Amino acid sequence: MQRSAEEIKVRCKSVLDEEQIVYLVKESSSPSAAYEMIFSEIGNAEKAKAGRWLAVLRRDYPEVFEELLKSRTS
Repeated sequence: MQRSAEEIKVRCKSVLDEEQIVYLVKESSSPSAAYEMIFSEIGNAEKAKAGRWLAVLRRDYPEVFEELLKSRTS
């Protein structure tokens, strides 16, 4: 089952302003890798889960991912 882009955006919203997490998501190869990288660096499971959802957004909806990141820096 694929989730909607809107649902995923809500699930990752809490970490959009965290540069380190966004950077780790961009550098990861998969949502699972993003979770592991974030948890290893930050040590917070909730933030790692939100980062994993951001990576899911990148994988499933790359255009929405790019727009979301552009809009947060504007």
